[in-house]
Amino acid sequence: MMRVLALAAILVAPTVYADATVTVFHRLFHPTAPQAHFSQRGTIHIADNSTFFFQPAPSFTEDISSFAGALHTVQDSSPLLYQIALERAGTPQAQWDISSVKACHLHQATSESIHLHVLDAHSPKPYALDYFVAPIPHDAACPRRGSQKATTHASLKSFASVSSTVILKGPRFPPPPQLTTPPSISPEGETIVPVPEKSFLQKYWMYIVGLVIITVLSGGPEEERPKK
Repeated sequence: MMRVLALAAILVAPTVYADATVTVFHRLFHPTAPQAHFSQRGTIHIADNSTFFFQPAPSFTEDISSFAGALHTVQDSSPLLYQIALERAGTPQAQWDISSVKACHLHQATSESIHLHVLDAHSPKPYALDYFVAPIPHDAACPRRGSQKATTHASLKSFASVSSTVILKGPRFPPPPQLTTPPSISPEGETIVPVPEKSFLQKYWMYIVGLVIITVLSGGPEEERPKK
């Protein structure tokens, strides 16, 4: 049975929720094969006391076993995707929001994260989701077919016990632009060019000249006469 973990919440506004449930679905998708229908992956329960828990569907383990068998029927599994979809009531599956990872990464994944994006922290009705599994190779490439790391039926079935985390993410806004003061406009509609700031000599030349004149006229201190 999948381990059910507490859900994390990353929200800008205070987290005050009403009771809500969110259903997510999953499937394997190959771009050159007929599209398979989604089956239920699980339900996210959001309580009014700010508690969350994820309940996997009873058929999840059976679905993973079916996916493992399907991998052996595909010659090139590198384009095969594992997709998670967010249900939208009253809309066909083609209009659901979908996030994907490479199916070849499932056999070595020990954790997964489902990020639900909401517009209002007080009414958690997600409009989109992102899905991630870990760990994956640094280059995100699938293992070579026939290698020891290649996906097997037994190793993929271990994904049924993956640790799950669901994160609710509220809206985030960019910082406000740094506005500058607009230039002054003359009555004729022309831009008034600001007067350039004077240098130190331009500001205080008269005082410097006056000081020099006083120093020259005073002649400096008288020299002491030698004593006889």
